[in-house]
Amino acid sequence: MRDFRHDHSALALNTATLGHNVPGVGAGWSPEQTIDACAERGIGGIVFWRREIEERAAEIGDRARQAGVKVVGLCRTPFLVGPLGLQSEEAILSDFRRSIDQTAALGTDVLTIVVGGVETGTKGVTRSLDIVADRMAKAIPYAEACGVKLALEPL
Repeated sequence: MRDFRHDHSALALNTATLGHNVPGVGAGWSPEQTIDACAERGIGGIVFWRREIEERAAEIGDRARQAGVKVVGLCRTPFLVGPLGLQSEEAILSDFRRSIDQTAALGTDVLTIVVGGVETGTKGVTRSLDIVADRMAKAIPYAEACGVKLALEPL
């Protein structure tokens, strides 16, 4: 078994473990502070959440690389189904493309998809899974064109 007590270079920090760094929530660190903390501790990778990077993806990706920290992924797309997501398919797919653009701008190639819950007005997961598959099929060509892999969390 690998011993990480003295070498953290193979580890990646998902910023959710800090409580999501947005004003008033979690550690409250800026992306730059999070990057610096990882670099100081020898942590080799970082996964940001979209709400932490907003429209600064390219800048934050550059900063991480300059600090010697690899951005290994971005969390997350909009929920593709369920009551907590965006209401229209058009809005969902538009935000999905935006999340793909942010992933590419960060300089990473993995975008996590947290699909959501059971679609409103349906029973069980079968119809919801069909909707997820349909929306994924619509986004995959764009993701491929941007060089982004989609990492699917289960429903």
